[in-house]
Amino acid sequence: MATAIERLGRPTQREETRRKILASAAQVFAEKGFYRSVVDDIVKASGTSKGAVYFYFDSKEQIFMSLVEDYAATVAQELQIAVHRSRGLIAEVEATVATLIRNFQAHRTLARIVLVDWPAAGAEFQGKRIALKTMLVEVLRGYLDRAVQDGKIPAQDTEMAAHAWIGAIGEIVARWLNTGKPNPLDEVLAPLTRLLLSSVGFVASPAAAR
Repeated sequence: MATAIERLGRPTQREETRRKILASAAQVFAEKGFYRSVVDDIVKASGTSKGAVYFYFDSKEQIFMSLVEDYAATVAQELQIAVHRSRGLIAEVEATVATLIRNFQAHRTLARIVLVDWPAAGAEFQGKRIALKTMLVEVLRGYLDRAVQDGKIPAQDTEMAAHAWIGAIGEIVARWLNTGKPNPLDEVLAPLTRLLLSSVGFVASPAAAR
């Protein structure tokens, strides 16, 4: 008699099944919310079996966390690549804002889970949420610390400024998720970048900053 692993197929097929389950879970969570969703909803949406779902994940909570962690890892990698290609404060901020905004725009379902569902998912998830937010804050704080050292912005609490920047980006994306404005979302890139830079006292021209 075939084992559970044999029934699920080769490693590539197993990874495809896992991705299919997560993609279906994203749709279910986005439509019904975390608390109103059940594993049977994910089984039905994915066209798999309950046995297959539980082969990869112990619970609905683990599915949710795997979904968010996979997405966060992808965003972090894209940020690293985009910023590595940039030079100067404005270019680094533009790259960061553009990567986040365009990623949320391309993955609206996941954006809703990260910005809407996750904050309401309960205390057991907040440690992970805080850790991921801290990662983004540290990236932005690094830009601001270098800008202070180079004399491009006044000395200030760069950690607080980075938190404010993350909050601003999150609120703009949340408004888009709830109202559809602006459409497309990346219309906010230029004005948002200017607003973030002015909030920390950056007044030089783009040519002087690059």
